[in-house]
Amino acid sequence: MTQSLNALFSPETTPHFADLQTFRLLFDHLFFYALPDRSTPLSVKTEQQEMWTGYTPVSLSEEEQDRFLSMAHELKGHEAEFHRGLLASLAAGHGDRDEASAGSLASALRSGKNTAQTRKAPDEALWQAMLILKLAEMFRAEEREIAQGFMAISDKEAQLFAAIRGEETEAGGGDEEEEQTLRELTAATAMSGPTINLTRLAKAWGHLYTRDAKAGEIPLLITNHEELQGLLADTYETLTGKLPRQLVSLTLPTQEQSEEDASRMERFKAETRAFKEHFNQLLLGIAANGTISAARMTELQGAGNELNRAALPFLKNSPSEKTIRFYAYEGASLIDLFAELCGESRIPAETTTGLLAVLS
Repeated sequence: MTQSLNALFSPETTPHFADLQTFRLLFDHLFFYALPDRSTPLSVKTEQQEMWTGYTPVSLSEEEQDRFLSMAHELKGHEAEFHRGLLASLAAGHGDRDEASAGSLASALRSGKNTAQTRKAPDEALWQAMLILKLAEMFRAEEREIAQGFMAISDKEAQLFAAIRGEETEAGGGDEEEEQTLRELTAATAMSGPTINLTRLAKAWGHLYTRDAKAGEIPLLITNHEELQGLLADTYETLTGKLPRQLVSLTLPTQEQSEEDASRMERFKAETRAFKEHFNQLLLGIAANGTISAARMTELQGAGNELNRAALPFLKNSPSEKTIRFYAYEGASLIDLFAELCGESRIPAETTTGLLAVLS
């Protein structure tokens, strides 16, 4: 019987559907963490959200959850200030503990610096971790909105250039390429706000992960952040004295939001299903053991080569391509790695191998 390979998105909460499109070509089911939200219950899903499953991994006390929901609601009107680095001003002139926490956390999120803090109760530390993740969600939503605005402007500019050139636009073959370059250049300059410190974000996400009762049932983490691999590699070296192993890399087509492209991706999944299932079963075997034999490594790389060859015809007409690199933390579970990263004491689980897939 074929066992499903499930994956958990990290280190963010409630990802945009575009963040998971390429991963959906390979894995059986995708999960992500969703924070408590009064306005968008998890039971209400759009058609795009049916592609994956979100859940809240931990529960706060009723009092702490009310505090979190109240603060999240309060912050929703200040996304622009946060994007410009001014959210910390919320704490100025107020003695309210929640507002002071919001300003302090927003400042720490931008700088990545640790502030002197007294020891907190478990619920308080978890609440603050969830608030960091909520602030990161708001930042990403603001970032996407700005990027969409710049793309709309670049489209208008391209139309104006075409109108100015007049008949030359229809005759010249290089104009379309020039307009596309303009769009890409404009989009590349769209992200001008402060960046989120990944270490801070990963630690906040790790506080939820180490408390998630379902985490042990999901053998693979997936991420769009290449820096997460470096962060976990340093943690793994500290914990074991070894470096992680890069297993294999896969090159997969990307898709745009069109019926034609969606149909092409369905054909890709149908024609590569046997190769994907073989590859995924080998990954599950590696995850279940504390060591990786040379024979198993060779077999996995061979399965990866088969999948790459099967993907070649679909890469020809793809607007772009994505590479997924797989890393193995031999003899250490991912939960143990995040516990070490977050400075939490934990009795190591039975010997397994943590797996991370990085999309670039």
